[in-house]
Amino acid sequence: FYDYRAVNGYYIYGDRKEPFGVVNFPAEFAKLRQMTANRDERIWQVAAGESVPEKIDDSTAGDFVEIETNFKNEVHITPPEESRQLFSLPEGFEVNLYASEVEFDNLQNPVSFTFDNRGRIWLGTNPSYPMYLPGTPVDDKVLIYEDVDGDGRADAETVFARGLHLPTGIELGDGGAYVSAQPNLLFLKDTDGDDRADVQELRLHGFDSADSHHALSAFEWGPGGDLYFMEGTFHHTQIETPYGPTRVKNAAVFRYEPRTEKVDIFVSYNFANPWGICWDKWGQTFVADASGGANYYGAAFSGDVDYPRKHPGLKQFLVKQWRPTCGCEIVSSRHFPDGMQGDYLLNNCIGFQGTLQYKFKDEGSGFAADPVDPLLRSSDPNFRPVDLQIGPDGALYVLDWFNPLIGHMQHNIRDPNRDKSHGRIWRITYRGRPLLEPAQIAGAPIPHLLNLLKSYEDRTRSRTRRELRDRDTAEVMEALDAWVAGLKADDPNVEHQKLEALWVKQHHDVVDEALLTALLDSPEPRARAAATRVVGVWRDRLTDPLALLQTRVNDEHPRVRLEAVRALSFFDNQQALDIAVESLIYDQDEYLEYTLNETMTTLQARLGGHP
Repeated sequence: FYDYRAVNGYYIYGDRKEPFGVVNFPAEFAKLRQMTANRDERIWQVAAGESVPEKIDDSTAGDFVEIETNFKNEVHITPPEESRQLFSLPEGFEVNLYASEVEFDNLQNPVSFTFDNRGRIWLGTNPSYPMYLPGTPVDDKVLIYEDVDGDGRADAETVFARGLHLPTGIELGDGGAYVSAQPNLLFLKDTDGDDRADVQELRLHGFDSADSHHALSAFEWGPGGDLYFMEGTFHHTQIETPYGPTRVKNAAVFRYEPRTEKVDIFVSYNFANPWGICWDKWGQTFVADASGGANYYGAAFSGDVDYPRKHPGLKQFLVKQWRPTCGCEIVSSRHFPDGMQGDYLLNNCIGFQGTLQYKFKDEGSGFAADPVDPLLRSSDPNFRPVDLQIGPDGALYVLDWFNPLIGHMQHNIRDPNRDKSHGRIWRITYRGRPLLEPAQIAGAPIPHLLNLLKSYEDRTRSRTRRELRDRDTAEVMEALDAWVAGLKADDPNVEHQKLEALWVKQHHDVVDEALLTALLDSPEPRARAAATRVVGVWRDRLTDPLALLQTRVNDEHPRVRLEAVRALSFFDNQQALDIAVESLIYDQDEYLEYTLNETMTTLQARLGGHP
């Protein structure tokens, strides 16, 4: 497997084998193939009834080439406290160490994390990065960290799973953990309550393994219970599904419905290496492309295209300041000042090492964002922020890969200065406001969970939807319908509360056309836009989806029209094309023009015409 489906094929025998791969890989694969021959011989000996040694002798399998570093800077591994003192934050903000390799020696090269509904951090470690070394067994892990005494530092570590290879993405749900392990998407589950995985399922297969730093990453649940993840360029992926193959090449954002096993290409675009996706409270999507530092408004370029076509270039919603980025988050926490609510946070890990901050504003059918002072900056050259998330206590947690050497093609994969034994988690708080009392989510009664859907914090509501997802569908639907019926019409947030209910229905794959229609007719245009997105998802189970979209194409708000034009790209008939063209009677902007052109290109090709 490590030979015929090796990760980093693009560096072994592809266009990036020069200048480094031609140095180290010939000896590595000679050794690997001799090790394989040794095991093959052993199998034949056992089959013939011969006795064999307890351990396989690979001492004659060959030696590696000695690799010299091309990294010119002095390497100084900064202890956690020294590294903390090298942070700069705006007035009133503080940062503390939540966990490091000093207290927990398993915390090595963490690359992604999330919180469970008990408030614990789950993360994947990648000490085998960039790839397996013949003769050294892989032992990457999924770890759980818990702050038992509430002092903002982890007190306990649990090894949920080990023996993995490059788990670059992780998300929790459905009673377990979805974990990437190219070329596979795994589902790991604990069935006896000891917080250790005892079931491993192969959920999806066929993701390319050409480049381990472009591998499946940035796992996030969408508001409606679809799981999103990404891969970068050089990859040619072909996933078998019950509905036929899903194919894409050279980068994509995927959308996976675990309940139905549908796998869609949410965005097929010439990204370099997308590594960040987030949603605002109304379900609008934002996508970050790491390598180039680009950031995109998701609705505009997530209409359907047929393989191998990809969406053409789209404008960015902010002016790039730095690159490469890694992870994005929207501020939604009463612990932080009012003035930064709704701001876009973006990690950057080379050059500027810290967390950038941008203030969103509406711009026609889409968005724009202006830079404000960064939230976090470090002068420690080893600090490599790779993920971030608002925690249950309202603080911002930042995952630190921590490495003096970073860059996949800039240094040999076996450069001796690649660190494999460090990793940190940092926690940012604000002195002027109290931390939040974490919501009681895990195991809470359904009526309590439904009321949590009224919470201010986006992450509290998303974790609540994830908890409701794991409950019995009939019980949730009965309670949810009663909850919706009891919502107060004069509540200023009632339209958003209805939208939360619709997303819970999506999580359970329960089509509710009445609730959907009510939101499509909402006085709140952001709710109408979000509901229009759901029409596209439920299109094959609605009575007359094209009639619903025709009304939205003629909506007074440009964002609703954009969502409708986007949704029409998933059809294959002349009526859908005719409805899309109706949008031209209204004022256009760059996003609307782009989305219409893309929908028309897709539909005209399906109808046998020329785009």
